[in-house]
Amino acid sequence: MTAPIVAEPTDMPQTQTPETHVFRVEVRPSPGQPDPHGQALLQHAREQLGNITAVHTARIYLIQAPLSEPQAEKLAQELLTDPVNQNATAGARPLDDRHSMIEVHYQPGVMDPVAQSAKSAICEMFPDLPAESVQVRTGFRYDFDLAGDHDTSDRPTEDALIKFAEGVLANPVIQDIHTTAFTPDEFPLGQAYDLNITHVPIRELDDDALTRLSRDGHLFLSLAEMHAIRDHFRAIDREPTDIELETFAQTWSEHCVHKTLKSTIHYTSAKNGQTPDIDFHDRAGHTIHEDGSVTIDNLLKRTVAAATFELMETQPHKDWCVSVFEDNSGIVRFDDTDGICIKVETHNHPSAIEPYGGAATGIGGCI
Repeated sequence: MTAPIVAEPTDMPQTQTPETHVFRVEVRPSPGQPDPHGQALLQHAREQLGNITAVHTARIYLIQAPLSEPQAEKLAQELLTDPVNQNATAGARPLDDRHSMIEVHYQPGVMDPVAQSAKSAICEMFPDLPAESVQVRTGFRYDFDLAGDHDTSDRPTEDALIKFAEGVLANPVIQDIHTTAFTPDEFPLGQAYDLNITHVPIRELDDDALTRLSRDGHLFLSLAEMHAIRDHFRAIDREPTDIELETFAQTWSEHCVHKTLKSTIHYTSAKNGQTPDIDFHDRAGHTIHEDGSVTIDNLLKRTVAAATFELMETQPHKDWCVSVFEDNSGIVRFDDTDGICIKVETHNHPSAIEPYGGAATGIGGCI
């Protein structure tokens, strides 16, 4: 008979899950490759920071995960970097005395789509890695080459760098600015919260108080809208909670319902203040007054939407334009079998943060 195989003791180390660390990866154009972002910033940098000869940019990935060093190197080289025209640096590339730098990172809680995509890809690359153990944040690094070889007296001050960043590179509402390489030991975590239901007295407020509440509470609702809310809670005989007020403000915000685009407007010519240069006769929703001015009952419906529907009934648009202003996206015909859904958002910048009660998404204009 064949003797059973018995496993012998071994001194080989057992495989262990690596500790969670924050890995930093910098991805920049390879030597000899163009840096369009840096080139576009060069003139601004010279105007505000002095004698700058070049600007170099890099995308920064901060990855907090239980990865080994070989795994981190693998994702840096094979996932985050295009080997055709980019290279990756683990950690922060050091600077000498002839360079200054700025880094811009999203603040905690701000939406970071690139980081979300990177996390999904990391989890696909390492399927045994629990998704909840992976966190990714991204940022940008800007290196400024200073003119000259030895004299550093004209080196930009930290205040000058921050001022330049605030004006050209970052939005301080949603981004943090650093003048040294930023690699935290760990990402900040959320704090425990004790539920506290807060009611806001509104039923007895007069017009001045309602206007003040809308402004000070960052609701940014009109007086008529505040009247509607006050009257509703009078009818149900209680005060609203703070979350209820925020919900009204968000739902009735410019961003969500496009109050300006859908509003009724009184239109006059910019030339003489009265007669418009456009012929509005026979246009639905347009009322022409004796002085030549025009009232349009719904700006979006009577302009952009009306022109689109008119085009959809003509050739060649009728053949390929399937659906517009319906549901949540437009559909155009790709071929006899397939169509393409196209969605364009009027997000206001910065839209990927708590919208200050909903209405203040106009902080930077529509894009």
